[in-house]
Formats: sequence, structure tokens, C-alpha cells
Amino acid sequence: MEIAVILKILLAAMLGGIIGLERELSHKEAGLRTNILIAIGSALITVLSLKTAALAPGADPARLTAQIVSGIGFLGAGAIIQARFAVHGLTTAATIWTVAAIGIAVGSGFYLLAFVVAILVVVVLTVFKLLLAFLEKQKRNFVYLISAEERASLLVDLRQVLTELNIHYSSARLNRRDGGYEFEIIFSTSENKNRDFLEKVMLLQGVKEVLSENL
Repeated sequence: MEIAVILKILLAAMLGGIIGLERELSHKEAGLRTNILIAIGSALITVLSLKTAALAPGADPARLTAQIVSGIGFLGAGAIIQARFAVHGLTTAATIWTVAAIGIAVGSGFYLLAFVVAILVVVVLTVFKLLLAFLEKQKRNFVYLISAEERASLLVDLRQVLTELNIHYSSARLNRRDGGYEFEIIFSTSENKNRDFLEKVMLLQGVKEVLSENL
């Protein structure tokens, strides 16, 4: 019986390690060791939850396991960083959550399901990253010079537009002019997003003129 438990822990470690290796090679905070520990811990807690319930008739076999789902949220929240009006670490947080689920699956005896999901996670993290890299090459650089009335919330509105469209600017400069502002921004994005940005900016209250040019 103990050998079966040990084999479950080893399988969880292997599957967590496969995902963790990809994260390590991508230089992410939650790398090889973190993902292995999450998978091992989830599998062990699941096994203990099932065995404890078996010793006490009428007990809920998922009582301990359910705490993994809520507890892993603390790790995920720690991986998410908000900086410069952009959110980073969502993929890492989602990976942590999925690795915990894989550990639960192994601990519950769903070995094939855990293996398939682990491989699928690696495919998503690698193949789709290459696809996104290809799409990044299709982007172009744009320079905007926005003239606007003096309004305190204008910068907040502009940054909100950038956040909504998931556009990350490489350079931004604000100059005060007589009776207003002159805002210069440079970013790289697709033609479609550039068009959406232009439309949204033109609708902002206080914007008087928008000049754009491609680099």
C-alpha cells in the first residue's frame, strides 16, 4: 500500500517537473523546484484526504483536497504583479493552479488524465509561445503626438485605452503647452489594434488633435 503511495508521489513529481522544466527554461519565477513541490504536495494531500476518510466512515473524502484549490490561490496571487498599468504573471499563476490540479488527479488515481493534461500544458506553453512570437514579428512601430486640453484625468484615460487594448508602449513623453498638453507615445502593435487605439483616443474628452506616423 505504501509503495503505491510512493509511486503516486514520484509520478506527480515527474509531471510537475516536466512543466517546471519548461518554466525554468523560460526564466520564470515559478520554475522546476516550485512546480515539483506543488505537484507533490497536492498529490500527498489528496492521498491523505482519501485515506483519512476511509478510516472514518461518513467523513468527506474531499475535505482536505478541497483546501488545495483555495490554498493554491495564495501562490498564484503572489506570482501576479501589477506594474506600469499592466498585469504580469497571469500565465505563471495559471500554471501553478493547473499543476496543483495535476497533483490532485495523480493522488486520486487518474494517472492517464494527469499525464495528458501535463503534456497539454507543455504544448500550450511552448507551441503557443512560438505562435505569439511569430505574431509579434507582424507588429509595426507607431508614433503618436496627441494634443489635448489641460485635463487632469486625460493621462489616466490614455493609459486605460492602452491597457484595454493590451498595448505596451516603449516610450512616452508629456509636455505642457499653453492651455493644454502634448503627449508623445511610441509603441509596437498590429494594424488592427493601432486602428482601435486611434478610434478610442479620438473619442476621449479634451483631445484636440492626433498626429500619427509609422516607423
